[in-house]
Amino acid sequence: MGSGDERRLREVVTEVTAQAGYDLEELAIRSAGRRSVVRVVIDADTGVSLDAAAEVSRAISQRLDDSGAEDPAGSAPYTLEVTSPGIGRPLTAPRHFRRAHTRLVSLVTADGRAVAGHVFGVTDDAVQLVLSGRKGVSQVEVPFADIARAKVEVEFSPPPAAVLAVLGVEPTIEGEDDFDEEFEGELEGEGPLEDEDEGELEGEREFEDESASPAGDAETEAISTGEVAG
Repeated sequence: MGSGDERRLREVVTEVTAQAGYDLEELAIRSAGRRSVVRVVIDADTGVSLDAAAEVSRAISQRLDDSGAEDPAGSAPYTLEVTSPGIGRPLTAPRHFRRAHTRLVSLVTADGRAVAGHVFGVTDDAVQLVLSGRKGVSQVEVPFADIARAKVEVEFSPPPAAVLAVLGVEPTIEGEDDFDEEFEGELEGEGPLEDEDEGELEGEREFEDESASPAGDAETEAISTGEVAG
């Protein structure tokens, strides 16, 4: 696939995902034997369910099919994957921090300082964190311009009660499930998929039977995966 085709493919995928109410976080194309894999990562403030990912996959597939000979994905067989970001994804935009509200994030500033805290708020220019240490609970605001890299961290137990109070989160009742149980599925069966901490792809749905496809026609499969909004 040439650079011009990739550009047109990105335009199509961006338009379809935007119409469905999602942000296109990543579009990657890689070879997998005799076919290519087109991987689309989408996200929204409310998260991405498996059904929503499958619906977006069908919409993208339909748009590509409607392109006919102008299909930017080309005439060779390809697999279409639609997924949501994994728990260890980099936080690179204000919306990423907004969607991580109340979660524990770790970041490294441009001058090499490491900071870990729970997201309390997000402004146009900075993220507000609640920090917990030997000296108690404190709050800090880190400008986005000063952040070199950041990501969400997994928590297997609730934060201290003082932190929860600042975040406005009710303390976990003893005997309830772990604070990050909702993310356990992402941690099981992890693989080296593009060096991201994401779980195995699941919910595969084949839209065109390979054996029934004309020679040279593009074959698409939609694979829906990712965290479900709580």
